[in-house]
Amino acid sequence: MTAIDEKRVDKFVRRAARGDTEAFGLIYEVYADRIHSYVRARLKDEHDAQDVTGTVFVKAFEAIGAYDRRGLPFGAWLFRIARNATIDHVRRAVRVPEPCEDLEAKLPPSDVMIDEQVAARVDAEEIRACVHRLTEDQAAVKTCRFFFDLDVRQTARALDKTEGAIKALQHRAMRNLATMLAEVIDDE
Repeated sequence: MTAIDEKRVDKFVRRAARGDTEAFGLIYEVYADRIHSYVRARLKDEHDAQDVTGTVFVKAFEAIGAYDRRGLPFGAWLFRIARNATIDHVRRAVRVPEPCEDLEAKLPPSDVMIDEQVAARVDAEEIRACVHRLTEDQAAVKTCRFFFDLDVRQTARALDKTEGAIKALQHRAMRNLATMLAEVIDDE
């Protein structure tokens, strides 16, 4: 996000803190996809990811009046809420067998080959599975750095870690992802 965008977000945050729901809706539009992407990478179920994403924004709306910039972009504060909500969800999750649902065959558009759709879905699922295998700290650093475009200093402050720790976690995350993806490719 550019400096101009951060200033606009700050304006929306100030308005939302005064109870302006339209301003909070604009904040939601800016961050919803990134928050959902982070949560989805940490959870296996899309419905759970949607629920947790909704919870993140409810918590943010309830607490926005207490938001204090402290030199960090709003996205870092929102990410911290997302991280905590995801961890809470995983801790609370009761392992219950999922019921089998009736599966409906969906016909692809005529210009898309079924095997291409299947390959794309498998690739996305394999990547998501690899990201899911990262440690919580590695995933948090990856999200701050690449989804929220925070620099190393901002990421360190957002996660309450040293800059050296952030660099090491980012390096390990990228190395681990590369190794896992290479294994997936070799298995094919």
